[in-house]
Amino acid sequence: MAPIIIPEVDMLSVSKSSEVERRAILGFAPKIKLVTVDYAALDRIDTFYLDCQKYRDYYRDPYDKLQKPAAFKYHQGKCGIKLEHSVEQLRSPIRWVEERKPLVYPMTYQSTMRLNTLAASMMGGCYDPSSCNRYKR
Repeated sequence: MAPIIIPEVDMLSVSKSSEVERRAILGFAPKIKLVTVDYAALDRIDTFYLDCQKYRDYYRDPYDKLQKPAAFKYHQGKCGIKLEHSVEQLRSPIRWVEERKPLVYPMTYQSTMRLNTLAASMMGGCYDPSSCNRYKR
């Protein structure tokens, strides 16, 4: 039985052709000078997206022909943000805080609201001859 030969991709040519298509997003948002839109942030996000795509192509290259993008050559923490110790403490499980137990007051069962009547008269039924089924039959 002949071995199955899987063709390998030339990532250098694929990366160059796909980069041309990806560059179309750079001018996607028209710069019409809206006050609420930060166009510099949009450009930073778009270039970071392109660098991420180059980084993905770098890892897919089986022959190491592609260079690693400059943005990913040095480890700078998550997304280029240096972590603070307070962030690490917030992510760790809570061990230093002990929750207070809630105050639970005992329930007081009071007597009935009809204080002038006897309990036997409250338990007994009051029947009206005009509304009871027994008298209607």
